Amino acid sequence: MHQVSIIVAKDELPNLLSYAGREQMIHLVTVEDEQLPPGAAPFEATGLLSKSATIRNRISALASALQPIEGQPEKIEAPIHNIDELALFLDQETSKLEGSVRQLEESQGKLLADKERTSELSRFLSGLEAVGMPLGTIGSSGFLVTLAGECARESTVSIQRDLDELTYGNLIFVITHTAEKTQTFLAIFPRAFEDDAKQAATALGAKVEEPWAELPPDPKEAKEFTDVRLAEIEDEGKKLDYQRELLTKVYGPRLKTLEYLTEILEARSRAVSNSSTTESTYMLRGWVAEDRVQRLTKGASEACSGLVSFHVEKGQEGEEVPHGNSPENGLEAKNHQTPPTLVRVPGWTKPLQSVIDNFGIPSYQETNPLVFMILTFPLIYGLMFGDFGEGPLFLALGLFLLWLKRRKVKIFEIGQLFVNGAELIIMLGIGITIFGFLFGDFFGFEAQAVFGFRPFFNPNEGAFAATPDISHLLIYMSVILLFGVGHYLSGLVISTYNKVRNHEIKHAFYGPISWAWFYIIFIYLAAQVVISGYKFGVLLQNPALLVLLFIPMGIMAVKEGPLEFFEVFISAGSNTLSYLRIWALNLADFAIKFAFFTSFGIAGAVAGNLLVMILEGLIVFVQTLRLHWVEWFSKFYEGSGSSFAPYQEPTSWTV
Repeated sequence: MHQVSIIVAKDELPNLLSYAGREQMIHLVTVEDEQLPPGAAPFEATGLLSKSATIRNRISALASALQPIEGQPEKIEAPIHNIDELALFLDQETSKLEGSVRQLEESQGKLLADKERTSELSRFLSGLEAVGMPLGTIGSSGFLVTLAGECARESTVSIQRDLDELTYGNLIFVITHTAEKTQTFLAIFPRAFEDDAKQAATALGAKVEEPWAELPPDPKEAKEFTDVRLAEIEDEGKKLDYQRELLTKVYGPRLKTLEYLTEILEARSRAVSNSSTTESTYMLRGWVAEDRVQRLTKGASEACSGLVSFHVEKGQEGEEVPHGNSPENGLEAKNHQTPPTLVRVPGWTKPLQSVIDNFGIPSYQETNPLVFMILTFPLIYGLMFGDFGEGPLFLALGLFLLWLKRRKVKIFEIGQLFVNGAELIIMLGIGITIFGFLFGDFFGFEAQAVFGFRPFFNPNEGAFAATPDISHLLIYMSVILLFGVGHYLSGLVISTYNKVRNHEIKHAFYGPISWAWFYIIFIYLAAQVVISGYKFGVLLQNPALLVLLFIPMGIMAVKEGPLEFFEVFISAGSNTLSYLRIWALNLADFAIKFAFFTSFGIAGAVAGNLLVMILEGLIVFVQTLRLHWVEWFSKFYEGSGSSFAPYQEPTSWTV
């Protein structure tokens, strides 16, 4: 990874950014004040950033109002080669669309409020009609009147209280609609209080509508009047919906193009906000992969007609200074400059890499654990969940999701997560199938009973017989503990490699080497105690081992500090025993399917397998993740890097 400075003529900046956005090779960073050449000053982009954000929000609101927008973007002439002119162009074009859309939304809002008001009054009149009570007999002063309005949510209670006092309790008050900041209400009371009620509501900030003067006094006739009004509102709503469809058809393609142009404006605004400027040039600074510097230099020069200059950071001898090449073999940046991490992995491993990235992005000082997890992740998952009946179903699901992924089919949000992780599901399916075959587990049935061949090793053999035999369970437990010891030690080996690679030889010896030294002897002595039937006296049979145990303890306590030693001591036992989750979940998997089959027959076997595949499949994934993130990563991996985020622009726009 190289850090480069780019000086480009102002007129050619759009061409440079267009090329860089298309190729996505440079991670832009802010040009620090102390790195500015003579005569240069930081570019003041606050106003431009604010304007681009405002335009983006306005266009997003329009797109939301006119959904769904279909069809191809409209071809329009836009000044994309000048950021200020592009911002002005988008502001003007957005304003043209906003007038019609805002008018439509206001009409629909009023219609909705009218519908809610009318519906509430209709329900009230239905009640009067049911008891045969004329409207004119309710208030002592004569005919009732309706008062509808909109007010701030905090004012609703005050308006209701004041109206109730004004009308001496002869009030029906209903909230017909609640928005984020406002509420609409409907009040029904005798006409004698109309003027005072309107004045009181207005004084409290309510927007009051005119009452219905033509409402008949008879409840039945009034009910018919409101029903007619509701039908009219329905017709008006259909007309507005049709008007929205027309607006979407007319403005949709142009709005799509404006969305793309807004993305370009926002990307370029952020790019220049990190730059410095002189009277005739811009200076940008960024990180570029070592093997792409030459390609970027040549391509940018052609795009900018030669009016661009690249300066790669030089060392004391005038040599280019690399700041890391890849997570596998790169070095940390010199001079305390931390480059972003460019992680290049095969496409089929990207879902597993995302699992690692969710813990933390690898830095150039540490090894990317992906190459090991390609093996260990499906292996641990298969050890917990081995079943060569369910395994092929996982494989089939993974292949189907991969088909959806490659065809770029969009589904519901949670389902899309599984589509994005299709390759990982395939890997897990392979692990389930292999260990299911080795264990002889076929949908909870033994392979010998179904296919006539004995498994390589069945951990649960005899465990659920009339006379239980747990010998296989104990053997499997021992195997899992040995695997856990190996997995634990592999983390310390990688940690040692990281420190040696970064020339931290002393820290490697005081840290992971002494840690591994202590751990190996600790596990050996613990095994001796267990084999002897928990007779701790066996520890005194070979005092030399105790001496060898205390030596690394003293080294870590003195050189790395007591907290480091305490962590080692605690994790030596607890982390190792955590691997018994593999044993426990394998047992639980078989036990659930066995219980369902023995209780409910074939139907129970089907239900048990479905339950295991859905519920326990997720639990096993979480536990596999935990064994890597907590028990393994803590030995060598911090994920302290930052992601390589190249400058990019949308490419599917038309001008």
